[in-house]
Amino acid sequence: MNYEILAGFLVGMIVLSATPGPGVFASMTTAVSDGFKSSLLFIGGLVIGDSIFLILALIGMSAISKALGEMFFIIKIAGGAYLIFLGIKAFRNTHLNKGLKTKVKRNKYKTILSGLLLTLGNPKPVLFYASVLPTIINFSKVNLSDILMMIILITMVSYINETSEKKINKAAGTVMAATGIYVMLK
Repeated sequence: MNYEILAGFLVGMIVLSATPGPGVFASMTTAVSDGFKSSLLFIGGLVIGDSIFLILALIGMSAISKALGEMFFIIKIAGGAYLIFLGIKAFRNTHLNKGLKTKVKRNKYKTILSGLLLTLGNPKPVLFYASVLPTIINFSKVNLSDILMMIILITMVSYINETSEKKINKAAGTVMAATGIYVMLK
């Protein structure tokens, strides 16, 4: 197991999951409107989607970066700029969700599927796994135990329940903007 790879991945996942985006908003709305159990199912769908992106990134990103050559540099710069934008937006945001106050009973499979589809259709994880992650970790050094540990880290980070939205936004915004700058300079 490569601890340097896992540490880099963990930092990236914390930034990805803590920054405001459709997954954060939807999971908070699900918790408020449908209850805690539904939000856990919804986050399960988000975890499945992130795991799919991780596997796709590990399989294909090194080949894509070699094939794109100099074009990959442009994608990396665009990804870094987008992260800086998201970081500033998160830093300035004080409320993630104003939420609904009514509880609605939903089918658990539909709730999981909603989380999965939201992740698969969200440009933020695509950007993370396609342009940021390859600059954080060396895919050629990742083995099966690292992949399994990364999926566990995705799950753990996704299920962390934060209490102070304003602090989360400021910390996530700062880390995301710094990550964007790092991506652009590397």
